[in-house]
Order: sequence, then structure tokens, then C-alpha cells
Amino acid sequence: MTRVRSETWRDPSQFVTDPEMVIAILRDSRFATSDVLSYLDQIETRSGRSLPYLRAMARHSFVFQSGPDHLQARRLIAPFFSPAAVARWTAVIDAEVKAAIDVLPTLAAPDLVRDLSERVFLGVMRRFIGVPGGEDDRVLALIRTVNDLTSPMLSLSTLTRIDAGIRELLGYMAPAPASPDLPAPLLGFLEAARSDSEAADPACFALTALVAGHTIAQSLSYALYSLLSDRSDTWQDAAAPDWPERMLERVVSLYPSTLTVARTATRDAEAGGCPFHHGQTVVLDMVAANAGLRVASGGQAHLAFGTGPHKCPGAAFSRLLIARTIPALARAFPRMTLHREQVTFHVFMIAQYPDRLPVELDDTPLRRNARLVELRDAVHGRTVATDDEMWSPPMMEAHLRALSERSGRDFSRAILIARNAMIFMSGDRHVAARRAVTESLGENRLARWQPHIDACITAALDGLAAAARPDLIRDFTTPLFQAVTRPILGIAPRDPARFDALAPVLQDVLEPWASLKELARLEEVFLELLDLMDLPGAGEDLPATPLLTRLLAEGLPDFDARDIRCLVLVLYGAAFNLSHTLGNVIDHLLSLPPEERATLTDPAAVRRDLEALIALAAAPKYIYRMARHAGTAGGLPVRAHDTVRVLLPSANRESGAGHPGGAGHLAFGHGLHHCVGASLSKRVIRSAIPALFARFPTLRLQTHGHVYHPTTQAVALERLPCRLR
Repeated sequence: MTRVRSETWRDPSQFVTDPEMVIAILRDSRFATSDVLSYLDQIETRSGRSLPYLRAMARHSFVFQSGPDHLQARRLIAPFFSPAAVARWTAVIDAEVKAAIDVLPTLAAPDLVRDLSERVFLGVMRRFIGVPGGEDDRVLALIRTVNDLTSPMLSLSTLTRIDAGIRELLGYMAPAPASPDLPAPLLGFLEAARSDSEAADPACFALTALVAGHTIAQSLSYALYSLLSDRSDTWQDAAAPDWPERMLERVVSLYPSTLTVARTATRDAEAGGCPFHHGQTVVLDMVAANAGLRVASGGQAHLAFGTGPHKCPGAAFSRLLIARTIPALARAFPRMTLHREQVTFHVFMIAQYPDRLPVELDDTPLRRNARLVELRDAVHGRTVATDDEMWSPPMMEAHLRALSERSGRDFSRAILIARNAMIFMSGDRHVAARRAVTESLGENRLARWQPHIDACITAALDGLAAAARPDLIRDFTTPLFQAVTRPILGIAPRDPARFDALAPVLQDVLEPWASLKELARLEEVFLELLDLMDLPGAGEDLPATPLLTRLLAEGLPDFDARDIRCLVLVLYGAAFNLSHTLGNVIDHLLSLPPEERATLTDPAAVRRDLEALIALAAAPKYIYRMARHAGTAGGLPVRAHDTVRVLLPSANRESGAGHPGGAGHLAFGHGLHHCVGASLSKRVIRSAIPALFARFPTLRLQTHGHVYHPTTQAVALERLPCRLR
């Protein structure tokens, strides 16, 4: 008996990645899939429980079959799954795709997994397989449950649940009545061919095809996630008539749901020049194998559907459904934007796929409520950001003073924060602060800090290398941000550990209209952070005078010493976006195919692509402005003091793609409130990226192990676990 233990997946360094060896093992009959029936024998004997439906499905599943039974089953269904036969279902696919697309604009919060991929998959498969019964949500839930059978070493409770799921699904299956326009579904086809294979149960065969077919929805969702995570022109190109011909095989290669495949040697064998002993289980890394094949073939060859005896019989059907769905969706919604920080993934040892893909369907201006208008395109966003006569930053100081008067509560410290946060300033005081800060943080002034930045990058890379479980946020971007910015701004905390523990709360200062409870919390934390701040020691070897030291020495009109400290402390809070944006950029780059990361060690190439990367991966999510008087925003009427916010992930996709090198984005704002820290962020990012990839050329992410901060104001990773080698 052969079976696969979960421990087999614990050491990815032992996975087979060479595509030639992967192909050799998949094609070698001496390497078998797991022996589920033998495992069920043991489970049933030990537990005294019977799992008849699971046993029947395992006997009819192509994944677990081998030898003559497997060959006979494949020959039986081959005519049904041939490219010519599958093409007859094109009209059904198109009708289901159109129905799903028509529904999307009616939904308050469209989700491309729930409302497109799975809707299209089930709508088509009901007719293609023969599954007329059951509510959609219930049938999909059962398919997911039964799909767990592909995981190794399942518990008795899980197997019992799968057995019950199979039984219920079989009750929903029935061949569709004859139709002059369509062929019989798979169930009808199998029943008609039953005389040629009396031992085969048509319903069980059809059910295994239905459950295995869910990988189509998984791969479609994964492809949509990746296409929408790239620049807008990548998504808009998918609408082109020739996109399937040019890009389908590459998409299939890049975004299959399958991560790994396991095979066990049934006797001593050799594959690709490597010996394997009887009973040895080997894990094949399909992602790495596909990457190797793409490089060798110029981008077309892949193993997304496997090869050898267990090559997926539904490959032609999968290709057709994906090729019909993605272009139709791209044509319907060319300005679609993914809320990537809200995406969730289902990841286990052998597969990965999104289970939530929330999107904005277009970039049309939208009224979110009676006093809030959201702009989602670059043109309207830039207009609002630059028209200081019509639009002011949020009037937080006035708002807090009025709130204090109405509530009878003391918000003096919150008012101090708002008064000295540059994102809430306007007029002469803002101009004076901006000019003074730029004297330290302008591009030319920062050049003298480059040796300091380089030293901080080296130290952060050393820390990452020493981490037991390396995480690119915890062990690289966060310590790098702290080490770079504190000396430049002039923040020298008396208790660095306490300061670092409290400092992330500074990011919440950037959120307008906080609740009373939140304001009270911010006041206490802000006061303690101010108390922890010291100036850098006079003897410290720094390449230039820090910002806080210089401002306190030179003075600033209408700012006392406490105002200046607040100004610099809030700037430090805003500078967290440096760390967040760097983390997002690294995540994006490591999500690219390996063959597209060859230039990342070249500083000139990174500098060339920097603006496009920032447009795509910048952390800030919104720009807020308030109407000084009645007018319009994006064609929508607004009253005095109404709020307008610009959704930057949407606006930046268009602005970045429409300008040479990606310039023209709003990631750092625009006009009078263009971020004073933009030059520092760009300098650190363009220095850190080539250094990171030069130090760790085989750096890889742990498969979708990332976690986002819960903040609503930024797209910011909290964890990004990786493998350095």
C-alpha cells in the first residue's frame, strides 16, 4: 500500500523542480498516485464505520485510478472531452458568462469569485455534467467539501463529511432531456455508453468530473486576481479579440490552482537520472516546473494540465471556459479595480486559489452617502487635488474645536495634532511648514544621506538573513524604515522599544473624522510619544542636520517648540507609508513570474520602472478634500463642507499606465499637498529593491501567507513570510 503523509510537504527544498524530471516522473507508470482505497480499508477496519459513497467515488476518480481500469475509463470519456465535442458547448458558456456579467452592476459589493467564477462554473457544469438539482450555494459548498479528498491523511470526521457530501450530490444529478441544440451531458453520454463498461457507475464518473472541474473556477479566479493586480493595460489587453490566441497558454501556465503533485514509487525506479526506492514519495513543484518550461519554450509550454497517464481529460473544456470568460469580462468592465487588501486565499499543500475577489467595476464618480463623494479616476482626482480655491484639506482643527464645544470634552491634544499635521493644514502656515521641511527632505538635500540609507539597507538585510522564520515586513521593511527615517527626521526616543510599540498608532492620525473613543485613545498615545522624543546627541556622526534639530534651532513662523515636535512626529506617522509601499512593491515583484525578475538587481532598471511600481503598489488608499463652497465633483453636485475622497488604487491604475514610465500617479498626492516625503520614499525604494534581490537571488514568498493591516486608509501588509533560499 502507498499513501502520502502530510509531513512530505514540510521541506520545500526537497521538492522536484526540474521540469524534465517532473515530466519523467509523471509519465512513468512506476510512480503512482496515493492508494486511497487501501487507506479507506484501514480506516473502516479500525473505526467500524462504513464510507460507501466515498469508496465508490474513489473507484471512479481518474486521480486515484491506475492500470487497465484507468485506461479503460479514459477511453470511455475521450470522445466527450475532445476539442471538437467541447466546442459545441460554447453557446452555453457564453450565455452563463453574459448572465453573470449582467448581474454584477446590480450588486452592492461585487465579488468575482462568488458572483462570476463560481456562478459561471456551476451554471455551465449543471448542463455539461447533468446536475439539475440543489440550490446553487449548497451545491458549491458540497463540491468544495468533496474536493478535500485530494488532501493527504484526512481524519475520520472529514472523510465522513465527504462521504455524506457525495451522497447528497449524487441525489442532485440527472441527465438533461434531449435537446436539438446541445449534446447530451456527460451523465447521459455515460449512461448511453454503459453497455461498453458494465462495471462503471455513470453517476459516480460524472460526479468525479464535476468535483475535479472545480479547478476551472479556481484557476479562473486566480487568473483574474493576477491580471487585475497588474497594470491597467494588462487588463484592458485581455479584451482584445486575439487575446486567447496570444495569451491563453501563458495565463494557464502562470495561474493554475495546482501547487504540487505527489507520486509514490511502486518499486525501485530511476527518473531523470535520479534513483527512487520502493515506497518513496516525491513531491513535484508544478509552479517551478512551469516556470522552467516557460523559459525553455519562450512562454508557451507548461504542465498546467499534467502529462502522462493522468493528464487532465478536461483540458480543452478548461481552456474554452477561461478563454470565453476573461475577454468578455474585460470588455464589459475595462476600468475594473481589485481591492487587493480585501482578497482572501484558500491555500493548502497541493493547491492555491482566491476565495474572495472584491472589485470596483468602473471608475465612475460615486456618491457614497449624503456628504461623501468618491472619485475613482485620475483626471477628476488630479483636478480636486490641485484646485485649492474650491477644495481644502479636511478642516480637522475646526471640526475638533466644534466637537469639543458640543460634547464638553477636552480635545486639546487632538487639536494640537490636527493643527500640526500637514495633511490638514492650509494657507500661509502650511506654505511655511512645507518650505521648511523641504529644506531637509528635498531630493538634492537627501543625497548626503545616501551612505546612511545604504548602511541601513545592509543592516536590514543582515537581520532578514538571521531571522529563523523570515518575514519581509517584520524583518526588513519595518526595521529599514525605522533606521532610515528616525535620524533624518531627528527622532531619538529615550525608550526605543516603547516608542516602536506605540508609533504605529500614528498612522491612525491620518484618518479623518475619528470617533470620540478613538480620539481619546490617540490623544493619550500621542502625548506619550511626544514625551519619549529626544534630539539626536551632539556627538552622533550624522551626514547632515536632522529635520527636528534644524527646525528647533531656526524656528518657524507661528510654530512654538511643541508645535514643531508635533509636526515632525506626525511626519513620522505619515512616513510609515514608505515601509508599506516598499512591502507592497516587494510583494508585487515576487508575484511576477521568475523570468520577469531578472533585472531587479540592476539599479538602473529599477529606477526606470520605479514610478510604474509605485503607481501600482502605493500604500495610501485615499486623498480627502472638503468643498469650500457649493459646486461639483466629477459631475456630481456638492455642498459647502461636503467631503470628496479620491480612491487611489483605481485612479493610479489609469494615471500610471497613461504616462511614460508610470509617472502621473497620485500616490504622493498632487499640487500644494504633494507629499513632502516623496523623495525619501523613492530614494529608499530604488536603493532597497536591487540590494534585496542581489543578496537573495532565489527569494520566494510563502504561498499566499501574507496578511494585511486592518486599516481602512492604506493598503498595507502586516506579514509577508518568505523563503530566502
